[in-house]
Amino acid sequence: METTRPTVFMYSGQGSQYFHMSRELYERHPRYRLWLDLCDDIAFPVLGTSVVDTLFDPDRSKSDPFDSLADSNAALLCVEYSLTRVVQEMGYQPDLLVGYSLGEITAAVVAEALPLEDALSFAVDFARMLAERTPPAGMLAVLCSEDILASHAGLFADCWVTGRNFDGNFVVSGRVEAVAQLEAALGRESVVCQRLPVNFGVHTPLISPVEDQVRALLGTASFAPPKIPMVSCASTDRVVELTADGVWAAMRRPVDFSQTIDRITADGDATFVDLGPSATLATFVKYILPPGSGSTQVHTINRFGQDLSSLREFQAQTAATRG
Repeated sequence: METTRPTVFMYSGQGSQYFHMSRELYERHPRYRLWLDLCDDIAFPVLGTSVVDTLFDPDRSKSDPFDSLADSNAALLCVEYSLTRVVQEMGYQPDLLVGYSLGEITAAVVAEALPLEDALSFAVDFARMLAERTPPAGMLAVLCSEDILASHAGLFADCWVTGRNFDGNFVVSGRVEAVAQLEAALGRESVVCQRLPVNFGVHTPLISPVEDQVRALLGTASFAPPKIPMVSCASTDRVVELTADGVWAAMRRPVDFSQTIDRITADGDATFVDLGPSATLATFVKYILPPGSGSTQVHTINRFGQDLSSLREFQAQTAATRG
């Protein structure tokens, strides 16, 4: 039998969410609706509101910032998990799981290393801890070479690099005032940047005040060895065992997505499948892969709607790589 290259399922984190994500699937794909309703039932006692009602609020538009962290954390986890179950029911199974920040929690659920109930409780309670005990912050995607961090070090003095996505795209975070000043300064330098809908300083020392609380919360979680191999974008290495240390690191340490993908492809070509709502990670992979790479990247849904059409396109694109 012909050997097929491994399939890597990828899960995006904060910044990839938007109101009405996956709406067409929910309305027209019975299996997706079943899974999302199940997630909603599990999340409701923790969140106190319906994920589905918040996600598809008729008074909200896609362009409105979805920046209530407890709601958006729960929604991202529910959408990514439900989308994964639909894709698995279509016959796709991952050989490896990669999560970007909060996406590591989704990956842990898919790997059966963390129960969905515990994952949703963590996602919501973590968000509430940040709101109660950490200062307001901002997050900015910067579209230029990281050389600017040395050449214009003064501009970045009060911010931290929290994500390395690909060459020419990195993320910085800091207190609200510092990020606003940086954004204005970069604008004067004609550097393109984009605010992300994240209001807390994840991946920076700003969240250190909640570390003890988070570890105590994780002490009640039911961890198990991953049944599907996982790679952490915080360590860029395999997750042999899910631990409180590892989950805290995924929230506190910077994300190095670029190096993570480089390390995976060092072992050979792979098919990267983006199970996030925005096709963000598939786009990052496209720019990370070197010219002539035999690896491919595909997404399942994106910000433009037409979810059913996107899923059919996903099937067509992956048909040639499946054995």
